[in-house]
Amino acid sequence: MSVQASQQVLLGETGPGGYEPRGLLAFARDVARRPAGAASAAVLLLLVLVAIFAPLLAPHNPDTINVLNTLASPSAGHLLGTDSLGRDNLSRTLYGTRLALEIALPSVLGAFAVGAVLGLIAGYLGGPLDKLLVIVFDSVISFPAVILGLALLSLLGPSVKSVIFVIAVSLVPYYGRLIRAQTLSERKNQYVKAERSLGASRARVLRRHILPNVLPPLLVIVAMDIPSAVIIEAGLAFLGLGVQPPTPDWGVMLNDGFTNIGTSPWEIVGPIVGLLVMTTAFTLLGETMRDVLDPRQRLPQRGLTGRRLRKLDA
Repeated sequence: MSVQASQQVLLGETGPGGYEPRGLLAFARDVARRPAGAASAAVLLLLVLVAIFAPLLAPHNPDTINVLNTLASPSAGHLLGTDSLGRDNLSRTLYGTRLALEIALPSVLGAFAVGAVLGLIAGYLGGPLDKLLVIVFDSVISFPAVILGLALLSLLGPSVKSVIFVIAVSLVPYYGRLIRAQTLSERKNQYVKAERSLGASRARVLRRHILPNVLPPLLVIVAMDIPSAVIIEAGLAFLGLGVQPPTPDWGVMLNDGFTNIGTSPWEIVGPIVGLLVMTTAFTLLGETMRDVLDPRQRLPQRGLTGRRLRKLDA
């Protein structure tokens, strides 16, 4: 995301004629109408299907050891060769897709849910609670992410649940601050004041009015944070701090593959391609969502010709 787009999200602005919230389904349709959005969504759907049906798609059991066929080159029986223990690299790559999504999606979406609740409360209620939450957000953000992750993993121990928790904790304050800023902007609108004057509760105003308006711009950041979570998880596993062997994980495979890269480079091919495809698809989806929210990208879709655009600029 560009610096200008990030500032617009933080300030709750999209410029003149900005995106008009019409619900998540309408927003999803706007994204799907763009070729980049449709292509990235199709790739992500394919990755999800691969993760779900990995047991059916994998040609071998990912944990089956064959010491007589270690570090083998690609063949008809093993399309990506085998690792140092004779396990099929393709099967482990397919199962690694499942683990990557099992960690990235819950960590990012969980962090967003918690951050959304805290940000809405802080931005709408204000007062001492707002100040307290901002102090907590800033305190967590002030810790370097690597140090915070190492400290938490040393206490919790390396496991899938620990990695999910560590990534979520590191993201919650960022989401909380973003949603607080959006809420502060939205609560000043006349429709919020009118709803309150008619006797609507604070919970109803937050749920029915403020949340639907602040959600679409923040989904851009969520989409772009998911590949970051995938990379963090793989990096922790590569360093031996996250998911542990013999779990079929991309980071674990990269660790073992780089150890034996001089003998057989095939073990790292699957994880690298998987990381590249997944991160590119999520990033492209996020970029498309940002373009839909950007009014300068939406003007041509409203049938404005070059002459009419020049008149508007004048």
